[in-house]
Formats: sequence, C-alpha cells, structure tokens
Amino acid sequence: MLRTLLAIALLGCLVPVAGAQNEADGALSEQDRHARELFLLGDDLYAQGRYEEALAAFEEAYELSQRPLLLFNIANAQERSGRWEEAMASLRAYLPHADEAERARIESRIASLERRVARLRAEEPPAPAPEEPSRDRAAPVLLAASGALLAGGVVLAILARGARKDIADACGSVDGRRLCSAEASSSLARDRRASWGADALFVASAAALGVGLYLWLRPRSEGEEEGAVEASVSAGPTGGEVVLRGRF
Repeated sequence: MLRTLLAIALLGCLVPVAGAQNEADGALSEQDRHARELFLLGDDLYAQGRYEEALAAFEEAYELSQRPLLLFNIANAQERSGRWEEAMASLRAYLPHADEAERARIESRIASLERRVARLRAEEPPAPAPEEPSRDRAAPVLLAASGALLAGGVVLAILARGARKDIADACGSVDGRRLCSAEASSSLARDRRASWGADALFVASAAALGVGLYLWLRPRSEGEEEGAVEASVSAGPTGGEVVLRGRF
C-alpha cells in the first residue's frame, strides 16, 4: 500500500499539472518526460517481479529528474534483488525527504536491513587458509632424470673401461715401439665414444640435479601457475640432453 501511494505521489510530480508553472513552461521538458516514461516502465517491471530491470529503469529516471521519491523505488528494487546494503544506502538518502509520519517506518526498515546484513555476515564461513604452494611439476621429473642420466654415465664409463682393456690386450711393445693389431683401432673408437658419452651424461645429470633441487625448494611467486616450467630429458649411447621451457 505504501509503495502504491508513493508511486501515485511520484506520478503526480512527474505528470504535467495545470498551474502557474505549466502556464510558464507550457509542458514538461524532454528530460522530465523521459524520466516519467522510465518510472512507469520500472513500476511495471517491478510488478512483474523483474527487479533488476526495474532497478535499472528507476536509477536512470533518478539520474534524469533527481526526484527524491525515486530513491524509495530504487531501495525497493534493490532489496528485492538481494542488494541489502545498497537498499540501506538508498533509504538513508531518501529519509531526509520523507514525510514526518513516514520516517519512523523508514528508520525501522533500515534497522531491519542492518540486522539482516549483520546476520548474513555472521553466517559466512571463514575464508580458507592459503594453501602452501605446491612444488613445480618439473622438479620431480628433473630429479628422476638426474638419477637416470647418472646411471647411463656409469654404464658408458664401464664400457669405456672395457674398451681400454681391449686396447691394452691388442697392443704390445717390440724393440721399444708400441704396435697394435687391427682390432685395436675399433676398440679405440669405442673407448672414445663411450668416454665422451659418459662425460656428457655426468654433466647432464649434475645439471638436472641442480635445477631440480632449485625448482623443488624455491617458493613460487604469486600468480605463477603450477607447472610453469616444463622439462624434457633425452639420453643416448653418446650423451644426454636436458631441455627446460618456461620462466624462472
């Protein structure tokens, strides 16, 4: 009932009436006419339960006309939309313009909204504690790769040692000169390849271990996504390779 009476009162303010002002101006300004149309649209939308759309219409009408009565309609639509704090602010802005008999009801309504907001805040669950940053997924890959590369290096070192033994067996000294059979050249090439491969795998193993430990122990910066660093490892009979992609 109160909303209906206020709507009628507001229409009376927005609809042109006979009198000295109309005789001077002749008609409403285009801005007031548009504000009246927006108010009527908002009132119709409110009656249909389309509160968000009604709120938009009321707010635009208020921007055009600056009529305090529209603040009451805005508060109604805000409250129906669940915007209780905004509704309180609109009612407080309207309160100085309310009739003496109406102020007690407005103040009671503001107090009711305050209790509702306080109760809602009390029921809100506490914010979850920030989780400890998880380790970068590249770290365990690199640590595992370090072990694999080390094992590969040890295997190649053993092969190189065997090749050196074959070279010693295939070579001998005659009259102070070192002579080797044809098989020695093959063993020499095998020794060279295995030695180079072992050295490369040992270096790659140390690099993977160092980077893996760094990624495992470092705190991740705020906003950095998990898995921002990707690692790929490859190994072969003559060496190994560690490739990192990402930002450090």
